[in-house]
Amino acid sequence: MKISQKFGLYNQRRYSRPWIAKITSWPVGGRPDMEWGRYLGDDDGGEVESEAMPGDIIRTGQKDHRGGNTDAGWYIVMDNGSLDSTDAASARKAWDSKQADKAIELPPVDLGSVSDADLLAEIKRRGLEVQHG
Repeated sequence: MKISQKFGLYNQRRYSRPWIAKITSWPVGGRPDMEWGRYLGDDDGGEVESEAMPGDIIRTGQKDHRGGNTDAGWYIVMDNGSLDSTDAASARKAWDSKQADKAIELPPVDLGSVSDADLLAEIKRRGLEVQHG
């Protein structure tokens, strides 16, 4: 789904273009790798956009070249596509949780290509019982 966030008017001599990025990997003890989105607009304002799925971690921001007013937020993508503001530690926990969920997901199996005899043999091999009813 497309994720976007609006940015208003800014002084291009002081501020960088607004940015958005999705975390694609995050090694333990390291900095996260990011897939950069794009800014659609100019110094009169616009929006940043990126492709993401619920549970993804998103960063958005804008650098202040003079310092002191740089914005670099952390967000979790919600089921409805909205961004839930969070901090780095909570974003890391959400990242770890999503990775654990991915690790236990099994690929779909097309049972249409497995014969009834093979299924029954596997059930028997596992010591399970088949109840007819």
